[in-house]
Amino acid sequence: MKRITTLLVVCCLWLLVAASTCFAQMYTVVDLGTLGGTYGSASGINNSGQVVGQASTTTSNSTYHAFRTAPNSPINPATDDLGTLGGTFSAASGINASGQVVGYALISDNSTYHAFRTAPKSPINPATDDLGTLGGMYSFAQAINASGQALGRSEYASGSGALHAFRTAPNSPITPAKDDLGTLAGTWNEADGINDSGQVVGAFGNRSSTYHAFRTAPKSPINPAKDDLGTLGGTFSAAFDINASGQVVGYALISDNSTYHAFRTAPNSPINPAKDDLGTLGGTFSVAYGINASGQVVGWALTSGDVALHAFLYNNGVMYDLNNLIPAGFGLYLSGASDINDAGQIAANVTGDGRVHAVRLNPIYKAFVQRPINADGSSVFKARRGVVPVKFTLTENDIPTCTLPPATISVTRTAGGTLGAVDENSYGMAADSGSNFRIDPTACQYVYNLAASSLGVGTYRVDISINGIFVGHAVFALK
Repeated sequence: MKRITTLLVVCCLWLLVAASTCFAQMYTVVDLGTLGGTYGSASGINNSGQVVGQASTTTSNSTYHAFRTAPNSPINPATDDLGTLGGTFSAASGINASGQVVGYALISDNSTYHAFRTAPKSPINPATDDLGTLGGMYSFAQAINASGQALGRSEYASGSGALHAFRTAPNSPITPAKDDLGTLAGTWNEADGINDSGQVVGAFGNRSSTYHAFRTAPKSPINPAKDDLGTLGGTFSAAFDINASGQVVGYALISDNSTYHAFRTAPNSPINPAKDDLGTLGGTFSVAYGINASGQVVGWALTSGDVALHAFLYNNGVMYDLNNLIPAGFGLYLSGASDINDAGQIAANVTGDGRVHAVRLNPIYKAFVQRPINADGSSVFKARRGVVPVKFTLTENDIPTCTLPPATISVTRTAGGTLGAVDENSYGMAADSGSNFRIDPTACQYVYNLAASSLGVGTYRVDISINGIFVGHAVFALK
């Protein structure tokens, strides 16, 4: 808690010069538009800034199709409409680094939904992209990883109405004998998130009683004895996303069994009610939908008095109302955020003036690691050396700047030894003219002399934040 408190004090002292609140604009907003109507909704974003979702194709909003934007671009109706599986409706749920999209669409009978997975730069091809089902009538794909493994839920027996989670082989359709993640006949299982290791998260159980979030092993079905993540004290939980470290986000009932809160677990750990409750924006409910490699979380939460749903960003122990981090007077309000990529870009939705539009939030500040640490994470240093110089330059609105505002550093061990934050209290000082973490105005850099000998062998990630918001990272190994 010491590191978080220090950060907030620094933030407020700095901002008092320019404003009377401890919030500053940290994102620009790009309205992605629609496919021709007045409705658009974003559901996912990849590290290239491609956003997917669904949007109306006509001014009457009678038809909705899945879309995939070009990198860092708004919706282009001429190129981004993904079409359907033969029917009149489709929706995109997830996208991977290659631009493959998954979701669900009506097939030609216009009454049955099937999961789909596209090729990287192609619309839906009904002949090749229909993933089929687990044996029932319908299926829905929710996410896809870098290998092309798709996951979601499907009716597992025709007419049963019950759903099982599935995870396909890379770039393959659903194979009922291999891909059904359910383990108990008659239970409900839903899969919503997957990482590049093939770990799947979702919820399983009996919907009329206990329903819990789960996280599987990389190539395994749901194991109720090992994969149950528990709750925040109540009887219900559900998971929606997982990052490469095995951190899981979702929502769960707290001990009163009537209030839902967003949660984020530690890497490959169950829900810890004492540590993993992300809280709310002042109201009674919150739901976490997306997480990136740095552990930043996005979703929606009720504001004070349960007046309205607002999009939130959870970063460095604080839940921020994203409406306070975008330009004042934007006009529309951010009602929810669905995903966040490793660059900190956020796929979200705005509401107002009778419209619902998908938007992309772009961080104003971006920090870039400098040598001797390679940007691709390939740097390896001897653990016995004295220090590892961690240096960052900064851009503001994509333009290099020498005006470097106060920043903080956090260090996480991602492989080798005990995973997780490394002595956070030691690394939470704002950059100043000191010898440990300082601003070098002549070189226009943040400089952090990280004591390697105190860390030991392992792989480490160093995140840099401004106003408490993540703006860049460095990855290196000690051997």
